[in-house]
Amino acid sequence: MQLITRVEAAKLLGVTKEAVYGAIKKGRLRVYPDQKGVPMVDAHTLVEEWNKKTQRPVSASVVNKVTNPEPRMSRTKEYIPDYDESRARTEHLKAELLEIDRQQKEGKLVPAEEVESRWVEIVTLARGKMLGIPSKAKQRIPDLDAAAMKALEDIVRETLEDLSGESEE
Repeated sequence: MQLITRVEAAKLLGVTKEAVYGAIKKGRLRVYPDQKGVPMVDAHTLVEEWNKKTQRPVSASVVNKVTNPEPRMSRTKEYIPDYDESRARTEHLKAELLEIDRQQKEGKLVPAEEVESRWVEIVTLARGKMLGIPSKAKQRIPDLDAAAMKALEDIVRETLEDLSGESEE
């Protein structure tokens, strides 16, 4: 006797698990408790009982699935490629890595960290130059009073906040 769960029985029959639960509840399908007391269905008599006592009979292909189930490769049902396919994938990935290496040596690719650090330097330098605008303006236009200097500093800071996306509106 090959016992299967009620959900597996529903999949084999092509019906919902609720339909199988209902058939069990109404006595149209027999269940057998396993070692833990969980109700299980006999896979070999499942189709016969279902067809005999239900209005929606299942086809002969289901009988075949129950009596001759497909062997399972693993519990996770992972696809395991054949040797040639696996070898082709490996060769393809090696070729991609060699192409990346070649482009790095030619200077067409640079590490992301290097690009990021260079941009941080550029932005920091630009920020420093912008913050220096009010003092340069004071040197070139000595007649600027404190209110004008404060206004210039505020404009520069607002501009930097707008550029950084941190302005409070």
